[in-house]
Amino acid sequence: MIVPMYKYSFLVYHAGYSDFLKEIRRIGVVHINQKNFEPTHEMQELFRHISDVDRVLKKMEWLTPEETPSRPACSSGEKVYHRIRDIEKELEHNHHLQVHYEKEVRQMIPWGDFNWETVENLKQKGLSIRFYNCPVKKYQPEWEEKYYLQTIGDLDGYRYFVKLEKDAPEISGTSEIHGADELNLPSRSLSQIRSEIKNLQEKARALDHELHQMAFHCKPLLTDYLNQLQQSLAEKNALLQTTGEVEGKVQFLEGWVPETKREALDNYLEEEKILYVSSKPEEEDKVPILLKNNRFARLYEVIGQLYDLPVHNELDLVPFFAPFYMMFFGFSLGDAGYGLFIVLMATIAKRKKPQLSSIMSLAQWLGLSTVIFGALTGTFFGINLIEADIPWLENFKKYMITTDQLFNLAIGVGVVQILFGMVLKVVNISITRGFMYSLSTIGWLILIIGSGGVYGLKSIDAITPEVGTLIQYIVLGVSGIFILLLNHPKRNVFINFGAGLWDVYGMTTGLLGDLLSYIRLFALGVSSAILGLVFNSMALSMKPDHVIFGPIVMILILVIGHSITIFMSSLGAFVHPIRLTFVEFYKNAGFVGGGKAYSPFAEPASKS
Repeated sequence: MIVPMYKYSFLVYHAGYSDFLKEIRRIGVVHINQKNFEPTHEMQELFRHISDVDRVLKKMEWLTPEETPSRPACSSGEKVYHRIRDIEKELEHNHHLQVHYEKEVRQMIPWGDFNWETVENLKQKGLSIRFYNCPVKKYQPEWEEKYYLQTIGDLDGYRYFVKLEKDAPEISGTSEIHGADELNLPSRSLSQIRSEIKNLQEKARALDHELHQMAFHCKPLLTDYLNQLQQSLAEKNALLQTTGEVEGKVQFLEGWVPETKREALDNYLEEEKILYVSSKPEEEDKVPILLKNNRFARLYEVIGQLYDLPVHNELDLVPFFAPFYMMFFGFSLGDAGYGLFIVLMATIAKRKKPQLSSIMSLAQWLGLSTVIFGALTGTFFGINLIEADIPWLENFKKYMITTDQLFNLAIGVGVVQILFGMVLKVVNISITRGFMYSLSTIGWLILIIGSGGVYGLKSIDAITPEVGTLIQYIVLGVSGIFILLLNHPKRNVFINFGAGLWDVYGMTTGLLGDLLSYIRLFALGVSSAILGLVFNSMALSMKPDHVIFGPIVMILILVIGHSITIFMSSLGAFVHPIRLTFVEFYKNAGFVGGGKAYSPFAEPASKS
């Protein structure tokens, strides 16, 4: 459900406005109303800084903390942040240097580890050495007769050689060697370059070690620093949304407060005699959304938020789609063994990672649904239990369903959810616009349920064909009046009739498409079972006929195969029910959406 909000308007004397902001921040229930959406330059810079600090903090979350006797300097979160940025820059520069030096190593390898001082000494004595290479096939032996050359060696199809020249050009001949490339080598020996690389690697390891130490010792300080920055941004935004009245003597601020959290704020305002007005929101107000659901439905709020939050005057659909989503996931995965695996992994993760408790609880419920549907369809890690010769299962097989029954069940579940969504649409429209606007949807419900009921009663011979035809005409007449003539209370009959005909076309094609979409539940459940069966068959057929290696190979194939199946099938079982929820169910329930989450102006939550 959506917690009702109250709109508060505050008028505060300018001299006490700073204290007022500090106090409502301490109380922490006022969602400041956004009127000015253009942040100041200072706020923009602060927001960018917050984003960067948040990035650094998330990076530290991925580092493996190292507790060592030598504690790094962590005097403040700001210094920690700047030190980490400096380390990042040093590591980046270090990386670029290593890449450059590795390139120089590749240049020097063909020439070996010679001493450049010897080359310089020879140059001072009038003998220069020039370095060349060319493809081996293009090397011409007559060059050796024309120039003073010395071959160093061949590498990767190239010949490397040096040319010796005296200072007197008429003696040595300084003309270029056509067909060969002269090389400009690094001015350091191979061993010197490798030594530089080793020093850079050691420095990088030291910097990386310092980062891991900070991840253990300094992360709380960095978190506090991020909270301070966010708080500063919130304060600046509060001032931005404040307007000065009476020549700046009075400050005016508006905000939203949940009905369940008004008491503390009201007490403060009454004690300090601050002038305020509280009222219920108007229909056009942009009211922040705070959801309050039971323990089960609350787990599915994270899925609902993947799409959009409702607006303040419509239904929160999370409690209504939660049971369906759980059912759809189990339907799509449909293997009791996989469900047990999900429940087990979620339980272990829930104990080791308490911060993931909500997500893991959701996974437990989804795994439980998978176990139920796996037992219903008789599938356990790809094994078809219906066809398995297991004596103690014989009494349970009569409760298991076949593939044809699974198909019909998928269609049946689709019909139920679509009709349930249309009932919610009636409620939603009645709340937001008025009951008379929901008559068209009521007409469609009468038509679908009435026609289906007549068909069912005639099929079981509960009524005669003549009575069935009469009831069908009554259903068509009543639903036709609602759909074609009463679809909008403020339009004339002729416009309503035209709009109703268009609605008939849209609903007829739309409902058929929506219903067929639920076949994907059947398809996913069957494909999951087939994949598991295929890997079971592969494990049995591909294992070697060896006492030791045979079982090992079979187990490896089973583990790898079922791991792939669990991942792929779970992904499909997560995504496709989301589509059925957000497209078919939300559409038929008349969901509008566009709400903004309730975010109070408050002090950062303390962390234990």
